[in-house]
Amino acid sequence: MRKAFIIILLLLHLHNAYTQTTQQYDSLKNLINSAKDDSTKFYKTVDLIWGYVYSVPDSAVLYVQQNILLAQKMRSDAALFMGYAQYAALEQINGNYTGALQYGLQGLRVAEHTNNFISISEAHFILCDIYREAGDYAQAIYNLRKAKSLLESKLNPVFEHENHEVASRYVNCLVIGAQIFETFNQLDSALQYANNAHDLSLKGLGKWGTSEDTLFFSRALAPTIGNIYSKNGDYYTAINYYRAGATIAGSNTGLMDNYNGEANIFKKKEQLDSSIFYANKVLELSKAAHYLTGKLQALNLLSDVYKLEHNTDSVAKYLELTIETKDSLFNTKKVMEIQNISFNEQLRQQEIKDQQEKYQNRLRTYMLAGGLLVVLLLAGILYRNNLQKQKAKSKIEKAYTELKSTQAQLIQSEKMASLGELTAGIAHEIQNPLNFVNNFSEVSNELLDEMNLELDKGDIDEAKIISNDIKQNLEKINHHGKRADAIVKGMLQHSQKSTGKKEPTDINALCDEYLRLSYHGLRAKDKSFNADFKTEFDESIGKINIVPQDIGRVLLNLYNNAFYAVNKKKKIADGNYQPLVLVQTKRVNDRVEIIVNDNGNGIPALIKEKIFQPFFTTKPTGQGTGLGLSLSYDIIKAHGGEIKVETKEREGSEFIIMLPLN
Repeated sequence: MRKAFIIILLLLHLHNAYTQTTQQYDSLKNLINSAKDDSTKFYKTVDLIWGYVYSVPDSAVLYVQQNILLAQKMRSDAALFMGYAQYAALEQINGNYTGALQYGLQGLRVAEHTNNFISISEAHFILCDIYREAGDYAQAIYNLRKAKSLLESKLNPVFEHENHEVASRYVNCLVIGAQIFETFNQLDSALQYANNAHDLSLKGLGKWGTSEDTLFFSRALAPTIGNIYSKNGDYYTAINYYRAGATIAGSNTGLMDNYNGEANIFKKKEQLDSSIFYANKVLELSKAAHYLTGKLQALNLLSDVYKLEHNTDSVAKYLELTIETKDSLFNTKKVMEIQNISFNEQLRQQEIKDQQEKYQNRLRTYMLAGGLLVVLLLAGILYRNNLQKQKAKSKIEKAYTELKSTQAQLIQSEKMASLGELTAGIAHEIQNPLNFVNNFSEVSNELLDEMNLELDKGDIDEAKIISNDIKQNLEKINHHGKRADAIVKGMLQHSQKSTGKKEPTDINALCDEYLRLSYHGLRAKDKSFNADFKTEFDESIGKINIVPQDIGRVLLNLYNNAFYAVNKKKKIADGNYQPLVLVQTKRVNDRVEIIVNDNGNGIPALIKEKIFQPFFTTKPTGQGTGLGLSLSYDIIKAHGGEIKVETKEREGSEFIIMLPLN
């Protein structure tokens, strides 16, 4: 039961109920590491994921991905469904509704495979709540009714001797229904669902539930019912529900929902000081809770209130904070999207592995059957004439042709899957700067309207202030437009074949030239940048056959990354740290090695295997497209060489390029 309720908690977005300390997290990790069986490890990880949802969401995603892979290994549909349910809820909480629907639908497929009506109803809960937040009323209602119908078919009408699990989910279904109808302003239906959920929760107490169950549903219902009465204009009743909800909230995020409700009512009643007071309480709570949606609601409300007070300085302040918070939310979504790309590749590889195992098993069966057939054919050949030999040969050739056709189909399928992943990666990358362009364009439109109003009033000073804001927005639009342009150019570079010809080149001179080019280029962009660099060249190498422009591009990428790493470490290190980039060349048998070493922070072990993937980058948004190392890898492979990396966290990294002498 406790494991099943974790999913319900996620679906209702209570944002609470698992406030754990660092010591508790460490204790859970120790239990996971010491688990003697996969089942124990899985369910302990479920607990840890919930603890990380609002404190370290990136870690929560990594753990849920590990759990899904573990569930596949366990071949447990129940565990796999729980993994997909948690993943869908995590994506929903972070605003990535596309990812949430993807894993919600996968969870539904697993649930339908189990033919367990409880799991199927929960899968529909997940989908209806995602569609509610995404704004798709029709799909939200469709999935709500599917879940409700499944539970009603198993429900005792008078709740006598009721199955606790079924009854709890039925009340949960009513709660989600109230939230859906309230979201889409079907207030009569919303209130009916909320009252029924509350009455059934109280009615079942002592029969199929506990006082914790009633408190659980009350926490979910309080802000929803408050919103219903607020939209109906009954502010007195709405405030009573918000205040009751704040009393039993049990978490900072629950308090934020109720305080936002009160702040909104006071704004409607034009009691602006009270509205500001509760909105600021939300912002104070947001410092300890990773609940950006609640924070955004408070910031928007403060911006509106100060606009009513004609306090332009405060309006500008909270508009800027709103943009920063949206950027933060978008960055969280982007990290999750990148993690999803990697995880989907893991799932795809696992599926390919499973298909290969099935194919090999079939092949063994065919080979055994073929062996028996060959024995029979040989016996027949000894017994029959040459005509039967020709028939046997024809059958073998046909089987061989079919086998080659099957192999070709498998290769084509894998190519198409890779193309789909690359296309998705490009779309995600370009969508990021385009979203910024759209957002700043909309804000600039509003500012132009405000500036025209001020000009009509004759307030030239205020109009100039607004025009400066518009200018800043245009600069940001230009910046993100250039980001999109850089991504497209990077992809063109990544896809185009080199037109250069190999020619004898002094590799030492080439390494030295691009090292100085990289250093002075970075100095030109950032006057505060400074680092030492040294070279140790093997003069016995001489000239080797390469395309100098292509190898120069590889070197420039590695140098820029090395200087970036040491500069980043310098900003946080003490005064004793001396940034250094060392470039070496060596002749090893029939190969040349180029070594680029830095004493930066190194590369974490978790991402070391991903650094040569397209679009993977550890740099902040706008400072890298994630194509440099991928492009470098392809260039070195085209030269018949290899590139690898050695790294130690907090000590530095070493990239080694190996090229043939001829």
